[in-house]
Amino acid sequence: MRRRALEGAVRAATRRTRRKTWGGVSPIPHAPSIRGVQKLTRKRAPAPPTAARFPGFAYNGGPVIASPQVYTSFWGPLWTQDQAHKSRADRLSRFHADLLQSGFMNVLSQYGVGHGAGAAGAFVRATFIGSVPGTLTDAGIQALIQSSIIDGVLPEPTTPSIIALIIYLDETIGVDDAPNGLVLCEAANDTAFGYHNFFTTAAGNPFYYAIVPALSDACLEESCPGNDAGCSLHLSETQEQRLTQVASHEFAEMTTDPQLNAWVDPANGENGDICNGESDPLIVGANTWTVQRIYSKVDDVNSGGRVFCLSQAPDPRPRVSPGPTDRPTRA
Repeated sequence: MRRRALEGAVRAATRRTRRKTWGGVSPIPHAPSIRGVQKLTRKRAPAPPTAARFPGFAYNGGPVIASPQVYTSFWGPLWTQDQAHKSRADRLSRFHADLLQSGFMNVLSQYGVGHGAGAAGAFVRATFIGSVPGTLTDAGIQALIQSSIIDGVLPEPTTPSIIALIIYLDETIGVDDAPNGLVLCEAANDTAFGYHNFFTTAAGNPFYYAIVPALSDACLEESCPGNDAGCSLHLSETQEQRLTQVASHEFAEMTTDPQLNAWVDPANGENGDICNGESDPLIVGANTWTVQRIYSKVDDVNSGGRVFCLSQAPDPRPRVSPGPTDRPTRA
């Protein structure tokens, strides 16, 4: 009964925040996987004359997460049942801590997310939720987040530094929300390898989250049947490499475009979509991670459209103007 009441409250809240809006990772390289872009209503200034490849990628007035407070959350029973999953969870949390210290953040700085490597928010902690339905909907995910806030497992996002929650599902859990275009790691009809979304909590605060499914071999084979070469992820990659590639894509998008009305190109999607499927190694201390390249408008303009997908930069990229203020923005 409590769960049904929570889901009803969350559905009502998300109707107020454009329920059918989300951004995700398409199985098709360089393809947008996004809902709600057509709802952008802010009139943008004409793009300046430039040879940039993507002049339509612009700031549309929405919030960005200027100082993300990153939480990982591991959903499903397997994360605490065997050493392989426990170790993977530890590694994935380490990845997010390292990502914030890396040159990846020097690319995001141009969009108002922090001031570059080591000055772009913080990793806070990991949480584990074992009792999760085997098939989730987006409304069900929001209800679980809300109940976790009520139970004290996750915090209410009331501080100026906004929460960015990265949810990792184990191999027993998929997402089947076909009416809203979301099918992840199910037996058929998969549409995405991950996505990000938001809702308004019962306390009236915006909560931003991303979903990364298990991305097992079976998930890839169903999503890209017989076409590994044309897939944005590959069977030759380790499961961790797939997870961190998708997580970096979603983190780049959820911080720069958390409500699909900030940094986005209506025709080509978000900064992760433009470079979807392009991976690079990212070395942070003793760790080497796989990340996805993200779109850099600064480099696109400066190179005349020759260079626009970067996994990292040696120094923080200057802010793109017009853009958001330096202050974290709330909904």
